[in-house]
Amino acid sequence: ACSRMDNGEIALMFCMGNSEAKKKAERIYVQYRQNIIQGLRFIEANSKIQGKEYVIINAKDSVKDTIIGTLASILSFSSVYKEGTIIVAMAYNQDKIKVSARMAGRNPESDRNLKEIIESVISITGGECGGHKEAAGGTIKKESEQKFIEEIQKRLEFELIKI
Repeated sequence: ACSRMDNGEIALMFCMGNSEAKKKAERIYVQYRQNIIQGLRFIEANSKIQGKEYVIINAKDSVKDTIIGTLASILSFSSVYKEGTIIVAMAYNQDKIKVSARMAGRNPESDRNLKEIIESVISITGGECGGHKEAAGGTIKKESEQKFIEEIQKRLEFELIKI
């Protein structure tokens, strides 16, 4: 929580047994949980791009980029989306956009590989990426936002036809 709330030094001091850091970490944890709740409420209340077996959530600057992956993971383990649905979540970070992709379900059985999907789109739009089959992410430039959305939609639609 400390790290995701831009307070990594508090986490380190807490781990080293600093009692003042423990108090600060507890306050940061409360803020972190509030950010998670606000993020989930934002996602629930705002429009998403939905296709067959995928959803794209563009939170822009309404959700901290450091928790967008956490929110995507929470949604992937919830009953909101059926198993196998790909969740792509995006949030601004200054002049960049953090992208997180997750596969919904506890044991999704799919030939779809999120790392390959994200890699293929970012190779077109530019940026950095990483991850594995069920969870992947990356960073793109803000000016690539619309192109990324268009390309990820194309790729996700193509993946469905291919399978």
